[in-house]
Amino acid sequence: MKNWIEQIAVAVVIVSIFELILPKGNLKKYIKVVLGTYIIFCMISPFVNSANLFDINQLDFNEIVDNSSKTITNSSQTIDARLQELYIEEIKKSIEEKVKEYGFEIYKSKIDADLSKESKNPGIHKINLILKRKNIGVDKIDIRNDNDKKENEAIIDNIKNEIANMYNIQSDIISIQIK
Repeated sequence: MKNWIEQIAVAVVIVSIFELILPKGNLKKYIKVVLGTYIIFCMISPFVNSANLFDINQLDFNEIVDNSSKTITNSSQTIDARLQELYIEEIKKSIEEKVKEYGFEIYKSKIDADLSKESKNPGIHKINLILKRKNIGVDKIDIRNDNDKKENEAIIDNIKNEIANMYNIQSDIISIQIK
């Protein structure tokens, strides 16, 4: 500590002498910058010269590579999860368009899918839909007869088959109810 203080004091004295000797002119400001840098260097030199502060031989490059690969893996998993969410949302949108062709709206939808490459069983596992008829400005009249049920069943079968063909899946994993 004592040596450090002596070094700073000597540096300040040397800089002061140089400033007195320097002639006035354009170079004086540049020389002052150099002398100021010298004082700063004298102040931080004990920290820079410390052998314990940073020793390149103590770096464990394997640990650095492992940490980097873990970070990349975590980022990749996050991106995969987000891509899966986006894909499922796109599936919902395309199913919604298909359902609109039949005069229905999606009341609720749930798609169970695992689209990860690393998954043991990737693909669409289950599609559950609850549909309601589009409101065309007529108040709701709830008259149900056998013909309506047969017609709804036929529409449901058509929608199931079209969705199954769109995504190359079995129609029995698609569940559709009409509200």
